[in-house]
Amino acid sequence: MRTSSIKSKILEALKNSSNPVSGEFLAKTLGVSRTAIWKHIQSLKKKGYQIESTPKGYRLLAFADILSPEELSELPLKVYYFKQITSTMDFAKEIGEKGEEALVLAEVQTCGRGRLGRSWKSPEGGIWMSLVIKPPFSLKEAFFLTYIASLSTALSIEKTTGIKTYLKWPNDVLCKLHNKEKKIAGILLEVKAEVDAIKYAIIGIGINVNNKIKDSEPSAISLKELLNKEVRRKDIVINLVNLFQKFLKEKPEKILAKWKEKSITLGRRVKIVQPQREIKGLAIDIAEDGALILKGDNNQIYKVYSGDCIHAFLEK
Repeated sequence: MRTSSIKSKILEALKNSSNPVSGEFLAKTLGVSRTAIWKHIQSLKKKGYQIESTPKGYRLLAFADILSPEELSELPLKVYYFKQITSTMDFAKEIGEKGEEALVLAEVQTCGRGRLGRSWKSPEGGIWMSLVIKPPFSLKEAFFLTYIASLSTALSIEKTTGIKTYLKWPNDVLCKLHNKEKKIAGILLEVKAEVDAIKYAIIGIGINVNNKIKDSEPSAISLKELLNKEVRRKDIVINLVNLFQKFLKEKPEKILAKWKEKSITLGRRVKIVQPQREIKGLAIDIAEDGALILKGDNNQIYKVYSGDCIHAFLEK
């Protein structure tokens, strides 16, 4: 039995018992020595689990919102967990180069990355994750991963919390508070390709869950601030990964149709800011190749593949 599986079984036994669970019982049940059980308990304590040692055995004192491999053992992929890391994207790249597929999570990122080289604030309490996969797409189809990731993120938040979510082109998940749009999650896609084949893709996802949003970020909000209570991050991650893997198997046109149903960008006037130009107009559709179709103020039709999208003119 893998070390992470043993720890998962120990946690399951402690969670399911209101009384202390003896080391002898755990050792016999899991087929390991009592010394091994003690070592696993110490390892779990270092990860943040509050486990009390009593004459009658071990007892879990409180629920721990920890995104450890033990908590996510039901996911069908390897999980890497860090208390602190520069960026989950950096570690995910190392994994991708080794040919692995995995999920990387961290409690804190010291140099979290967003789109266009921007920093992403990553304090304790949020979900900071990178998914490393070998997608069944050609390089030309890689853009679908952003749509799949943002759709999966939005729906997982809705399923876990009941909060209504919206999708802003190209990669943000929003909610509304007093009719004002607030960002709760963002997506970052990086692809390593050889000719037209994708060697691996890294999907970075940052979600404001139980972390406090600074006053200097008025356009963002956390789920805790919306609900006035803490949210179980484990459930969001599990729902998100399961939805992502499900959507990977669906046809691209179905993904775009589902994405457009939740879009808060389509049907309104926007401003697209690119390094060399700005385009203002009406966002009318998403093209088959993932581009935002914009009807400019001069009635010209634009296909926009990248840029900052600003909802500046019309409330939907």
